[in-house]
Amino acid sequence: MAKANNKDVLLRRDKFLTAWKEHAPDATFAETSLVEFETQTDNLDLMIQQIKRTQSKLAGAKLARDKAVHELNEKMLLIAHGIRGTPRFGEDSPLYRALGFVPKSERKTGLQRKSRNTAGDNADAA
Repeated sequence: MAKANNKDVLLRRDKFLTAWKEHAPDATFAETSLVEFETQTDNLDLMIQQIKRTQSKLAGAKLARDKAVHELNEKMLLIAHGIRGTPRFGEDSPLYRALGFVPKSERKTGLQRKSRNTAGDNADAA
């Protein structure tokens, strides 16, 4: 059996209610009257509305969390800059390294010198 989409089920429920009210309002099917069916299925509507409110709250909570994470990251960067600028500690201190940063003395320059291999160039030309 295929999984039913909530929206489709609710639309179908409304169709059931409309047809039942119009064609057989006093009839009972599967030991259920029209009023009982309507009352029982109203709970589903309430549950779906509650889920939507909860999802909205969750989205708001996630946004607040993301903002708090961003603010925490900014604060940690300020603290790291403060450590770098404090003569007692600085960029080469064990504290700076323990925070996960690369001490100044261990950083590479980034300069790359390409070797000139003339023998390799001649081999490629042949």
